[in-house]
Amino acid sequence: MTQIQIPSGMRDLTNDACVAKDALRNRITEIYKSYGYRPVETPLIEFYSTYQNTFTSLKEETLYKFVDESGQLLVLRTDMTLPIARLTAGKYSQDEFPLRFCYCSNVYKVRQSFAGKRNEVTDCGIELIGLDDASDLEVLCCALDVMNALGIEDYTLEIGSSSLFRDACAQSGLDAKQIGALADYIDRKEIPALNSFVDTLNLDEKKAAFFRKLPLCGGKNALTLAKQLCFSDSLSEEIESLISLKNTLEELGYKDHVTFDLGKVPHLDYYTGIIFAGYVRGIGTSVLSGGRYDALLSKLGRDLPAIGFGVKLDYLLDSVAADETPVTKLYYPREKAAEAMKKARELRKEGPVEMIPWEKDTMEVIG
Repeated sequence: MTQIQIPSGMRDLTNDACVAKDALRNRITEIYKSYGYRPVETPLIEFYSTYQNTFTSLKEETLYKFVDESGQLLVLRTDMTLPIARLTAGKYSQDEFPLRFCYCSNVYKVRQSFAGKRNEVTDCGIELIGLDDASDLEVLCCALDVMNALGIEDYTLEIGSSSLFRDACAQSGLDAKQIGALADYIDRKEIPALNSFVDTLNLDEKKAAFFRKLPLCGGKNALTLAKQLCFSDSLSEEIESLISLKNTLEELGYKDHVTFDLGKVPHLDYYTGIIFAGYVRGIGTSVLSGGRYDALLSKLGRDLPAIGFGVKLDYLLDSVAADETPVTKLYYPREKAAEAMKKARELRKEGPVEMIPWEKDTMEVIG
């Protein structure tokens, strides 16, 4: 018999996986609620123009596109940040800020089949809108508390800074094309190609060394090395603020779970400040990612600072133990269905009950 297939990058979840996913979702959303975040929902479908007008480097091939009955081009949302930013710009007044939103929704992005990532994932995250970078600490602590709630001891939150790279480029007089290529080499840590490209930029020795060695600014000594590479007072001040952030996180008890990588410089048309990603043992990709995006809402008509992150639940299902709830089984004679229903109603005050008819003339409770 021919098996009915599902589209590439999609996945069916059976009972046990759904139970595990629900438990994981509940565990994470409880952390969000404890920080004062409140749930919000947006449509699965957005206008293509919303993405087109917001992102200068939109990758068409990653979008699920289709046309509505009036001929307008629509897309499945690729993330939750842009829809929430759109919602904020249109429905909230100035005196309501700051806003703390949380969500748990499916998002869709077309990925190469050999990349090992899914095209449909459940994104469970937060957005803090209306507060400047003084709120970075709160959001990072929330992310770390979420990672801790997963029940996996070996986890790491890796912090970077898109503003450090952006400011260094501005002070070096680089144009948009040069910045894009430089960011790509640094983010991919393609050192030989990076060195060759830097040679073409006609930079002085200090500036050239900064860009060549930025991919190496990761791990325990990341901030120390970066401080030595800084070629201006403003860059040094940015490193000092990261050192202060690091010290505060350590003071709050997160020392064993925080690292820095200043060679992380993706999505320059999106992030404007700190960026961060969470990793757990046994999973080859980040399970949590986020950062500050102070310029995004201005493209939608509201000039507001913002920061947020999301957790990809589907990548965690094979690594996080589910919170199993025992199910009581009530076996009953078919002719005593009403009596069994009354019995089950009482039992459900203590937990879930599964009713199973059988041929015996007695009722039996197991579990």
